[in-house]
Amino acid sequence: MYEETRAFILTVIRDVINLPLPEKVEDDLPLGEEGLGLESLATIELVLQLEGRYGIELPEEELDPALVPDLRSFVETVVGRRTAAAESAVR
Repeated sequence: MYEETRAFILTVIRDVINLPLPEKVEDDLPLGEEGLGLESLATIELVLQLEGRYGIELPEEELDPALVPDLRSFVETVVGRRTAAAESAVR
């Protein structure tokens, strides 16, 4: 699930938000200007795409740069939400 989520995030950043990505995207790359270049509006668009695609909610407070400093942390947050949504759907 990690790799699929990561690939979708990078596709949205590149194709929907139209931000250039480095040739090799490392998991420790920061999300902000010093890394992937996500600013607040781009982050909102990415979150909307993820919520629509996976039927999850990503509360703004969980996306604080102190809690989600890099791509790996962001992907893990989304995967955690996807897993929780899947488990609650089974109940």
